[in-house]
Amino acid sequence: MTDRRKAALTAAALAAWALLLVAAWLLGQYKVAITEKSLKLGAMPLFGRWEWHFEPRLLVPVAVGALIIAVLPAIARDRRWRLAVAATALAGIAMSLALAYAHSHPGTWEDLHHHYGDPIHFVDDAGGVRPFLETYTDIQRTGAFPIHLQSHPPGLVLFLWAAAQIGLKGVLFENTVTMLAVAAAIVAALAIARDVAGERLARRAAPFLVVAPAAFWHTNADIVFGGVTLTALACLILATGREGPKAVWLTVVGGLLAGAALMLSFSMVLLAIPLVVVALRRRRWIVLAAGGALAALVVLTPLVWGYWWLDGLQATRERYYHGVASVRGYWYFLIGNPAVFALALGPATAVALARLRDRRMWIVVGSCLAAVALAALSGMSSAETERIWQPFMPLVLLAGCALNRPRAWLALQLAVAVVLAAALRVQW
Repeated sequence: MTDRRKAALTAAALAAWALLLVAAWLLGQYKVAITEKSLKLGAMPLFGRWEWHFEPRLLVPVAVGALIIAVLPAIARDRRWRLAVAATALAGIAMSLALAYAHSHPGTWEDLHHHYGDPIHFVDDAGGVRPFLETYTDIQRTGAFPIHLQSHPPGLVLFLWAAAQIGLKGVLFENTVTMLAVAAAIVAALAIARDVAGERLARRAAPFLVVAPAAFWHTNADIVFGGVTLTALACLILATGREGPKAVWLTVVGGLLAGAALMLSFSMVLLAIPLVVVALRRRRWIVLAAGGALAALVVLTPLVWGYWWLDGLQATRERYYHGVASVRGYWYFLIGNPAVFALALGPATAVALARLRDRRMWIVVGSCLAAVALAALSGMSSAETERIWQPFMPLVLLAGCALNRPRAWLALQLAVAVVLAAALRVQW
């Protein structure tokens, strides 16, 4: 590609990224004006409200991001693979914590506790796990549960309840789980990239998994969903490229984790698309069949205690369309949701997608974009996709491998993230 063509492509990608955001904002103002009820989107199309706050703590993500940009590309390029992966995961945690600290909303560190940690009392109120699961779907339909329990299977609440039984509870523990999920998602994305597209491209992509506007929203339950699901996906994709005992163990672990992911969030089923694409390309039907059977076993097991996953999905759809979706509608968010997704991925990712030519990496990135497209068309995400679509973002951020001179692009990504921390107030 000539320098002139590359410059034109870069300018077109940045312009398209910016125009999408402008179009979503302008149409969003019109949507707000013609809607009588509140959309609960004070920063339309983002959740929260615009509130500029310039505070010294904003220097923290600037300093942390600058250090990461200075050292991580070289570490990812030159060091041993395991060290490069570990450094990337630790950098991801540092970037997420720095942005959360700069944001300084009172609810930033308590989101997981508020929506899932505190409601563990419903398990004890019901009289234990069995009666809790037996009545879960019925209570979903009544609206008596908090909104996040109305919208998800009971997996995360049960995990936090079980952890509390051995003394692991509270805001510190819950945020530790969230940050471990950030690291797990990064490690899984790198493992998938290396296995499908090769180590060179995986190393090039590594810093872009860390320094991205998406890290601004890394303190909520969807990060946990993403960490578990991407780890399951990585195990199963790695299994498609191996034989013997290693393939068996990877399939078993991946299948069981995939089932656990489905008990955390209904939408995680869409991340099966990259697995299906890779498995079909490699003609490894057995991994699909065995992994799917194990995931189904996990999902079916709660039937013993009276909970059926498909009933829960139907109850969630009913509550969703009787609630906020009935006000927000459908058509606007076919533009608004992708715009928010583009903002979270950052302008560098828009350029990277335009420049990406490696077919193997496109298998990963493209199949994940297909999953996002299905999520958008489903109508089950009317805004808040900066949080809800977090599990899809790491695989799309892998497109950063297409960018030369990564530090300049990472600096642009950091600038957008810091502006968000300075301008947007949101409790998660």
